[in-house]
Amino acid sequence: MVKIGIPRALSYYKYFPLWKAFFLNLGAEVVVSPPTKKRMLDLGSRYVVDEVCLPVKVYFGHVNYLKDKVDFLFTPRVVSVEKGQYSCPKFLGIPDMLKNIDNLPPLIGPTVDLTKKDRTVFNTVYEVGKMLSQNKYRISMAWFQAVKSQAKFTQQWLAQSFPQELKAPRVPKEKSHLNVCVIGHEYILFDSFLSMNLLEKLANLNITVFTSEMLSRKVINNELRDYPKKIFWDFARDSLGAAYYYSKQEDIAGFINISSFGCGPDSMSNSMIMHYLKTCGNKPLLNLVIDEHTGEAGLNTRIEAFYDLLRRKAV
Repeated sequence: MVKIGIPRALSYYKYFPLWKAFFLNLGAEVVVSPPTKKRMLDLGSRYVVDEVCLPVKVYFGHVNYLKDKVDFLFTPRVVSVEKGQYSCPKFLGIPDMLKNIDNLPPLIGPTVDLTKKDRTVFNTVYEVGKMLSQNKYRISMAWFQAVKSQAKFTQQWLAQSFPQELKAPRVPKEKSHLNVCVIGHEYILFDSFLSMNLLEKLANLNITVFTSEMLSRKVINNELRDYPKKIFWDFARDSLGAAYYYSKQEDIAGFINISSFGCGPDSMSNSMIMHYLKTCGNKPLLNLVIDEHTGEAGLNTRIEAFYDLLRRKAV
């Protein structure tokens, strides 16, 4: 049985159910790297320049972990997943950047680009599928099942629950009196190493978390309908749309924005989010910028101070 490795980083946190189901239905074995640890970061940092953001360094670490354990590595070039929207440049350049790693197995690196025609997705599917089967019908059925798996994953989010594919934080023992919107890319927020267990820390404080993943594309687009300029970075659009939506919800006590140092799109979207939240109301905002030198003790202090502020305002 062919073994296909999928790094537990970057697009894993958004599209893993899709590609896992697709490969399984074509008879392959899917091997996923374990949750991020410091060893992953150390492995990845050897192959990238210092200026590269932390999530990419971690991605390279996951690739290094998998390279001797699989027959193929699935490393797609994600250009766009929606017409008129574009992914971060790091998603575009991943397959090229990985060439710096020695002794890699063959890469399955299709280009996912839906900026022009929806038909291109089928071309991409067949391009990947024919590596495992020459039967077009079987490839089509595998993709149909994969789309259903992804839809189920998305539906769990829209039901405001953490999907089983992700490690859900501990549920507060008592009904929470504090709701907080946490804005951040899923590959940071749901990686417990990168976020330093932020979600679990908030759960321990009896805080209920709401994220941009819990909002449909229709809601995001509607919130930004009157924004003066088009935001073509999809992650930035989701973040700003979530800030707009949750700022109007009376039961949201405050906001936490978490991002990686050196992220180009975030350097712009973070400023827009902070400016908007400062002008639209008086809900507190905690802005967290992380890199490999961020200390967890300092993060804990800031979270506890933010929690105390929320409690005082709630009285």
